[in-house]
Amino acid sequence: MTKINKSALTSAYPKEYVVDASYDPSTLGYPLKEVKSLHYEAKLSKYEDKPLVEIHIKGKLVVLDSRDNVPFVYPVNIHEETLVLDDEDGESEGYIIAGSSFDLDALALEIVKSSLPIRLIRKEESTIKNECGGVRIVSEEEKIHESQTQHIEVPDLE
Repeated sequence: MTKINKSALTSAYPKEYVVDASYDPSTLGYPLKEVKSLHYEAKLSKYEDKPLVEIHIKGKLVVLDSRDNVPFVYPVNIHEETLVLDDEDGESEGYIIAGSSFDLDALALEIVKSSLPIRLIRKEESTIKNECGGVRIVSEEEKIHESQTQHIEVPDLE
């Protein structure tokens, strides 16, 4: 936890942080399964009386594939400049973190989460299994073909 006091920041004297952060996997939420490594370098100052964070984040995450929930390693390399706002003021864009201080590690994780694509796929060419626990996925063409070629034997009851 890297706690930052908002009132201690100034535009004239930026503060710099270099951090190797770690996170409890139970607090990450879908689609994040684990943070293998997360290193960030941040420069904090003020802009129009609001905390300004310029941050470069590099790391490796374990995320779940959007198609079949198979975990895979996803590298991140993000550079972002953002404001930290107390509330939505209608003029500025940034992360809303109320209070007199904020956790820079938590902000770095939020930036990573917001940069993830909506659809995480291990490889475009990888295929998903078409069978799972007695259920099989078939296309319309396969369904029509199977219904035309399937022969059902009816037992003779006499």
